[in-house]
Amino acid sequence: MHVISFFLNIMKYRGYIKNFEVHDPHRVGRITVDLQGRVNDFRALTYRQDIKAKDIEKYKTLKLPIRQWGYVVISTPDGVLDHEEAIQRNVGGQVLGYFH
Repeated sequence: MHVISFFLNIMKYRGYIKNFEVHDPHRVGRITVDLQGRVNDFRALTYRQDIKAKDIEKYKTLKLPIRQWGYVVISTPDGVLDHEEAIQRNVGGQVLGYFH
């Protein structure tokens, strides 16, 4: 549930959703999301794919349809980051998913 919350925080920060609310986070829980209308595609990977900092740009080019739109979300030692922050901090990690 925490990883999903971090993922949604990135989507909110980048303006893709208005807000979200976690109901009963200590159990299975439920999440309510207020959409902004900007999300065209959202993919959460069922497996965690390892990625090195130097390969993030190449991965982004393969997965996102247009260079300027969308974000790849990565779990790093610095926390859950989007690809821009991971490149800036020069950290790799595991790809959680992407959205555009």
